[in-house]
Amino acid sequence: MESTAPTGSSIEPVKADTQEVLVVGGGAIGTAVALELARRGARPVLVERGSALAAGCSAGNAGLICPSHSAPLATPSALRQGLRWMLTPDSPFHLRPSPALVPWLLRFAAASTERRAEASARLIRELSRASLELHAGLAGEGLDTGFERRGILNVYESKTGFAAGRKEAEANSLAGMRPRVLAAGDARDVEPALGPDMAGAVLYPNEAHCDPLRFVQAVGRAAAHAGAEIRTGVEVLGLRRRNGRIAAVETSAGELRPGSVVLAAGAWTPRFARDLGFFTPVQAGKGYHVDVMPAPGDPGIPVFMQESRVIATPLAGRLRLAGTLELASLDLGIEARRTDAIVAAARRVLPRLGAPRVLELWAGLRPCAPDGLPLIGRPAELENVVLATGHATMGLTLAPITGRLVADLLAGEAPGHDVTALLPDRFRPLLRRLSASRLRPSRAAPPARV
Repeated sequence: MESTAPTGSSIEPVKADTQEVLVVGGGAIGTAVALELARRGARPVLVERGSALAAGCSAGNAGLICPSHSAPLATPSALRQGLRWMLTPDSPFHLRPSPALVPWLLRFAAASTERRAEASARLIRELSRASLELHAGLAGEGLDTGFERRGILNVYESKTGFAAGRKEAEANSLAGMRPRVLAAGDARDVEPALGPDMAGAVLYPNEAHCDPLRFVQAVGRAAAHAGAEIRTGVEVLGLRRRNGRIAAVETSAGELRPGSVVLAAGAWTPRFARDLGFFTPVQAGKGYHVDVMPAPGDPGIPVFMQESRVIATPLAGRLRLAGTLELASLDLGIEARRTDAIVAAARRVLPRLGAPRVLELWAGLRPCAPDGLPLIGRPAELENVVLATGHATMGLTLAPITGRLVADLLAGEAPGHDVTALLPDRFRPLLRRLSASRLRPSRAAPPARV
């Protein structure tokens, strides 16, 4: 069954007295939610404003499924490094100064402590390991996601970087992973595409990658086969709130009246949140990829170049070079100096690349919460809404487990993991724009405020 459906005014309203769920967003998170709900007997309706699924950032990421990279965006080292990188236009991290970005940066700085970073990393690692097995299960069912469990190789060009990689490997080893710390020569034995100018590497042999576009398409087809309605080319124009609920959703194809709504619209989720009167401090973090023509000397496993934060992933018919994080609002423009920096970093570590033939230049917007944790859960002031956004660079890795957590919440079941730290209400505006009369106390124990 195809993962898309005809667009137009033929969408039937979802009756408010049923248990139907509207999922807003057709990326990795939205399709995973729709699949999990449909397999539990619900009849979710997924709407995606693009002409096909994966019209946003889900199509173009590096494709890694890697519990070893569980550090949140907000860490002490990220704060220090980010301050240095801000002054370098072609660095792995960049931001465009804007008054609107200041509150996000203040929250990011406040979250960048050792204690909070360690707690967040433990939670992300736990969720990532569970999600990796769910990825493997989907592939085992026959879903054509391009899933390959060949391992991921972290490569370090400097002695300082390699020392940090060994320290990270020790922590991951204590958490039950089995990393292999490799000297430079041993790393080249594992991956002959590597050049001589590196200090060492760490191999995570049990980790995996997939083709992100194929993942979303395959999960969308499976969701439709299980009973979900997949509607592409349908844009959500507005949400009507009444008595602490979303009563109706206005779309480009007519009005919908769902029983519950899942907001999985990535970097565009805050727009809906503002319309509904709750606060979601998610910023768009632009990432790039450069797809190049495959060649005999390409790496056979994903290579994560740690100092440059560039990833080379072998995919069918191309080698994907992906990287950078640029806080640039909702701008999707491609800057040549950013893509040139990605290619230059890859050529430094993988000298056989030479002057590769470029197949595609791409940019997408990752939804980034300031503390580096996703937002998964119900906002206190709306009883029939669940958020599933803010996954930053971990959206593909965490998609299957996010689908399961959201389905648990909608079913009124206790989630299989403690999601208290992920609740949307952990954030409050620095300048309160909402009067106390518009907010209701949360039914759950209040999470830490940021």
